Amino acid sequence: MQSITLMALAGFLLVIAFYVSQQTQTGERKPSITVTPHESHNSVREIPNCSEDLPIHEALICYNEASQISEALVSLVEDKLVQLESDPARRVVLIESQIAWEEARNTECNLVGKMNGGGNEGLLQELICRTELNLAHLKRLEHYHEDWYAEGEIKNMVEVDN
Repeated sequence: MQSITLMALAGFLLVIAFYVSQQTQTGERKPSITVTPHESHNSVREIPNCSEDLPIHEALICYNEASQISEALVSLVEDKLVQLESDPARRVVLIESQIAWEEARNTECNLVGKMNGGGNEGLLQELICRTELNLAHLKRLEHYHEDWYAEGEIKNMVEVDN
């Protein structure tokens, strides 16, 4: 009887481990759009200006860098907001919100890439989408920061020239 209980418990733990692994699995990623922050970025001024006249290969490189820098800035501002929040429940809400936003951004930009035929052109449109959504989210985070914490420290960092 003890061995059956032990086996049932082990099976239950395996099912939970599998479920958790499926929830945290990111799926197949394209290495060219994976963020690997090697240096810290403090301003949107560091984002390269990618003109539409670039050949596709150069545009991919430029928008890949722009996407990575803008994503690093989003993470930096989110971390700052979480650090400023003293209420643990609100910290959790901030973190959950950021995770949900990232998933929505990734889903939308993945759609944009596929609807543009995939390949290099699709990848380029996906990177443009990620950069644009990151910049829009930075503006929104700036407003949250000003409204909730009344500090001007972030404004100069994420200010986007229109």
